[in-house]
Amino acid sequence: MGIRRLPGPLTWLVLLPLAACAPQLPHELSDEASVEQHTGPLISEGASGAALTESWAQYTINVGAHSASVSGATPGNPVSLFTWVTGRDYRFRFNSSASYVITRPTEPSDQFDWNKLPGISDCGTLDLSVNGAMFGWRWRLDTTPQVLEVTAYANNNSKHLTLAAPLFTLDAADLASDAPLRYRVWLDGSRYQFQVAGTVRGRSVSATAVLPRSCPATSASGLKWASGFYFGGTSTAPSKMTGNVSEIAFKP
Repeated sequence: MGIRRLPGPLTWLVLLPLAACAPQLPHELSDEASVEQHTGPLISEGASGAALTESWAQYTINVGAHSASVSGATPGNPVSLFTWVTGRDYRFRFNSSASYVITRPTEPSDQFDWNKLPGISDCGTLDLSVNGAMFGWRWRLDTTPQVLEVTAYANNNSKHLTLAAPLFTLDAADLASDAPLRYRVWLDGSRYQFQVAGTVRGRSVSATAVLPRSCPATSASGLKWASGFYFGGTSTAPSKMTGNVSEIAFKP
């Protein structure tokens, strides 16, 4: 059993024994994270019309960063760091800060790189860039109108997998509405399953996708890394970006 020094409020964390080859820690650990006290629940209305208490945390990606800090977090919202969950189930609210422009890209095509929403690593590694599943998002400057694209995204033995076309798009007015959508991603045998559902400015959004999993024989309930809101790609965030998350325990 080893002890590894981590940045931020988690001063010491004891790592459980892993396989013979210790997995590489995710790149998100290189950015210092901050977790603040819960700022209080918001009230929404359920399908029956009854008031529901919904707790929202906020991710913030600062200029020059890849990873987000978290404020307003409560236990399990959002799921983070080391986990044994088999999937993620959360509502996420994009806003106008997601319409970014990379003016000094690390590589010329960085505006087309996929950024990431919360996901999980897989196949006995804690590094999502090797194996894992999440949703990808990016702001397109070359479309009319300009739009935010959201796709299913997986890493399969370090190979990046996406769909031929995005799951859905959001324009500037959609982002300004700050409307939440429900995102579900989980491990299912030889597949990663993706689902998105909700309503944005009166428009129904409903999408599903499947991507292959490279380790179908590996238990879905093994130790994993739960990621957060992330910018990149290779370039860091050119402007401050925020997003709100309300996560619940995943159930297949």
